[in-house]
Amino acid sequence: MNTESKSEIRNQKSKILYLFTRTPLHVGAGASVGAIDQPIQRERHTGFPIIPATSLKGTFADAWNEGLHEQNGKRYLRVTTRKNEKNEEVIDQVAEAAWLFGSDNASHAFAGSLQFSEARLLAFPIRSAKGSFAWITCPLMLQRAVRDGVLASALIQGLPEPKDEQAIFDAGSASKLDLSGQIVLEEYTFKHSNWQGLAELGKRMSDLLSGDLVWAEVKDHLVIVSNGMMSFFAQNACAVAQHVRISDETGTAEGGALFNQENVPSETFFYSLIHAFDERTADKAKDQRRDAAKAIEAFGGKAADRKVFQFGGDASTGLGYCTVLLKAPCSNAKSPQS
Repeated sequence: MNTESKSEIRNQKSKILYLFTRTPLHVGAGASVGAIDQPIQRERHTGFPIIPATSLKGTFADAWNEGLHEQNGKRYLRVTTRKNEKNEEVIDQVAEAAWLFGSDNASHAFAGSLQFSEARLLAFPIRSAKGSFAWITCPLMLQRAVRDGVLASALIQGLPEPKDEQAIFDAGSASKLDLSGQIVLEEYTFKHSNWQGLAELGKRMSDLLSGDLVWAEVKDHLVIVSNGMMSFFAQNACAVAQHVRISDETGTAEGGALFNQENVPSETFFYSLIHAFDERTADKAKDQRRDAAKAIEAFGGKAADRKVFQFGGDASTGLGYCTVLLKAPCSNAKSPQS
């Protein structure tokens, strides 16, 4: 590893980006040979829905396209150039979009300061016979959240994995979900399994997205199922919408143009890790480059101003609108490089 690479790692700053779907979300995996014509992207080994890092980066980079440079009739250049006294083409201006997300000038290419991970699932909404719906999670997703700095490790201390026919939820007369010691999710019934840490975990999870009135209810609607049942529900409880293509000439449905599309439901909770490094602009002295903290500040400022971003396809029909919030990792979490 060279000296500059070591310096970049030392100057790395990390944050957690929370994404809460306000409308159904479709980040497509392409055509399918199964019953779903247009499935969503998932982890192969668990079946959990994900939002790819490329989708996150592309959406956020597009939010910085306003006011970019123009040069030689080309619009929206992140890096513009000029001729120096030796008639050499050198960098003239670097837009914030280039500093954060990378250059679009092939002659002066460099990586952006921001690095995104795929957005992982933390809580998935599912129909409940009582209380309208519940948010389900599982030990595997909670363990990942601890590892990634979303939750403190003490919150899941002693957490058992329920059997497939059991679920951990708040039981009793005051419960929003309990039906005489059982809970009904979709068409499946689960027996109550007790764990003392559920109430505190639910409270801490509700704090992750402060200010959202819907997510605030997670503390009363949280259910922990087995890893296997979580995978089953994540693969089989997403919404499937029917679509048909309309002919421009006749205004009626085209023959053979019926297709179905899978969507992640609204009120799904994801998170992504964002790492920032010192500015990597080519031909710029190191002491003039903006540092990782400024990259986080610039990104966080835009996210706080916008609050809602659209991810995935079908933006014109209202899909993919998500509340986003950038926060510091849990204080007792170790960074990936530590």
